Amino acid sequence: MTYARARLWLGMSGVGLIVVLSLLSLFSQMHPGFLTTSQTWSSGDIKGLTLLFGCLAGFLFPLDVLGGYVLPKSWQLNTPSWWRFFRSWVRGTGAQGILFIGAGCLILQMGRSLGLPGAVLAVGAIASALVIGQLQIAKLVGSLPTATTGSEDFPNIQQAESIVASWGWKPRPITVLEHQDTGFTGGIVGVPGMETIVLPASLPLELSPDQLAIVIARRMEAIQGGSRTRGITLALLWVILGFTLSAMVPGAGVTSVAELSLTCMGFTVWTFVGLLTLPTLSRQAAHAIDGKVLRAGAPTEVFKRTVKKLDTFQDDEPQRPNLVEAIFHPVPSVENRGVENRGVENRSDENNGVISAESTPIAWHAARITLFLSWACMGTLVRAVHCNVGRPELWVMLPTD
Repeated sequence: MTYARARLWLGMSGVGLIVVLSLLSLFSQMHPGFLTTSQTWSSGDIKGLTLLFGCLAGFLFPLDVLGGYVLPKSWQLNTPSWWRFFRSWVRGTGAQGILFIGAGCLILQMGRSLGLPGAVLAVGAIASALVIGQLQIAKLVGSLPTATTGSEDFPNIQQAESIVASWGWKPRPITVLEHQDTGFTGGIVGVPGMETIVLPASLPLELSPDQLAIVIARRMEAIQGGSRTRGITLALLWVILGFTLSAMVPGAGVTSVAELSLTCMGFTVWTFVGLLTLPTLSRQAAHAIDGKVLRAGAPTEVFKRTVKKLDTFQDDEPQRPNLVEAIFHPVPSVENRGVENRGVENRSDENNGVISAESTPIAWHAARITLFLSWACMGTLVRAVHCNVGRPELWVMLPTD
């Protein structure tokens, strides 16, 4: 039993229990008795939404303790003290609760005024707002202070940007965030056309300029090639379609807290389907972007060393069974990325002397962007999955390649 496999079992257990409870609620059309069925505004609406989120937070608390404190301590990783973990959990859960309750109120308001189309419009608006404000929400929920708004304080980043420019990518704004969790990877935030690359403050210290250039180039390619935009688009459509279908389930709806609770249960099942299917698209995008960066001039050996080092910062699982990866991991393992980049079906790369994949990245990070955007309709699985259970720093910006 490795740390990575222990986290996987924990995530499977938490997600499985939530999905089973959701299915039982849907089949019986039963909702918690404390939820009001009134379709007009009253203090019971806020109370019901608060209690509903409180039940979810209480259910997840033991899993969060295992994922954020017990397991890292058992494997002698960089474990926070109990009080630091608990403070971060309270902060993250409180911030998420405010956003969830606010989303629920807006959905109810629009549902009561305009019916299901109004509620769907509300979900789309909230999801769009999440895309716009992801950086600020991540800093709030995960307590991630800004180390810098540019690269001038990190010489390694400046050198890496020069290397990336020589490979042909246009410069993009870079923000560096301080963090405690070694699994924090940063990512890309902002609406399409106004993206910012987010880097963990540890990377400029742990990686050489040429390794850091690999990380930055991959994210620039995700932006420049449109894969990140396609990932966001797919995530938005997935969330909106799932909410619409869930609200049409018998007993569900958008005009009372009781109905909305069953809509959330249906959306939980829909999210679970996404957890099983969308990782394939995320891995495909990762492989394709790897190939593009290699063909642009990134040295193969530097690329391999970078991927291996980044893996040690996360769950340190360079190899995993194909079935496990296919179902649970949107980020390819080190071993599989190496095989893909030497690929058997495409041309030889003149710069690196290897065979590189010739494909278009379809939807970068789609699986985990979908999880974040499911906050728009109070998704119950957004922080129960193996990669971020118990880790508030990763609840908004989930780990990426």
